[in-house]
Amino acid sequence: MNRVFSAFLFFILFACTDKKEKGLENSVAETIPTRQPAEKPLDSALIQWLSYYQVDNPEFTKDKFRLTETSAITYSPSNVIVLNQKGFNEIYKPFLVFNPGKTAYMDFDSYHWILAKDGSASFEADQQVVLVDLKTKTAKQIAFFGPSFRIEEAYWAKDSTMVLLGNTYEKVPFMLRFNFAENTKQHFQYPDTLKFEKPYSEIRMQKFGISTE
Repeated sequence: MNRVFSAFLFFILFACTDKKEKGLENSVAETIPTRQPAEKPLDSALIQWLSYYQVDNPEFTKDKFRLTETSAITYSPSNVIVLNQKGFNEIYKPFLVFNPGKTAYMDFDSYHWILAKDGSASFEADQQVVLVDLKTKTAKQIAFFGPSFRIEEAYWAKDSTMVLLGNTYEKVPFMLRFNFAENTKQHFQYPDTLKFEKPYSEIRMQKFGISTE
């Protein structure tokens, strides 16, 4: 009887100890921070824009841009013709920047240039940035720039967030981030000037077969 009782007592003690150890393991596991998801890869349009200027400016990176202003988005009427509507010029179609859900697109080309008879682009001094809602087929101006500023590229971070990549006459790059869900616009400025002979905007147009000379 003593041997049986001793074996039974040992089993009870072992089970309790094992349960405590497992409880301790679970408690420790809960205190270890879970691994954070990897940062979202840079958009290909942003990569191309950065890479082009990095050839002569190796230090040019997205991380060096600094937020200088946050404001509400201002919408204004636009006479830019919407895709698939009468009068839309198909020459602009490759330049439209669609959001991931294909419910909207950004157009910063239609107002800014037309195709001349010799096949090259003829530019207006000003540039209008237009948001087109494909559900309602409406176009609204969200930004307007004079000749000292030029939007060179754009991409969507998600369906309701879009980023404009620009440059200035003084060769100082900037970014504008539009959050349409929150109705906010953020202006990011690069802290230095760039060195380059030809702006990225011309390279982008030539990529789609439009001469800028």
